Amino acid sequence: MDPSKNSKLITSFLPNGTGVPIIKLLKQETGICTGNVSNSRGTGSSAGASDFDNWVEVDVLDVVVNADRADEIFNFIYEKAGIGEGNHGFMIQQSLVQSTKFSLPDLPEEG
Repeated sequence: MDPSKNSKLITSFLPNGTGVPIIKLLKQETGICTGNVSNSRGTGSSAGASDFDNWVEVDVLDVVVNADRADEIFNFIYEKAGIGEGNHGFMIQQSLVQSTKFSLPDLPEEG
């Protein structure tokens, strides 16, 4: 199988500051080192009312994985990020037609 094809993109919208710890757990516990974390802000609606004065900062975690591990990694992130515990984020998974393989290098621990 060509790893640049038959891949899935898992995108998680997480509370600000939680993306990097999840990336570290992914590498330590699953061997996955193909992730990216960025910071975004936005707002949403609740009970039909939109409030553009209350912006929310979030970490956006993107992870590209082989399709055969996608559900496993999706569930791992879901559990470790506490998505099911309410107000701890939102996740989506989608197929990729093609992707470029990259991985994070082994770096010394910050300290």
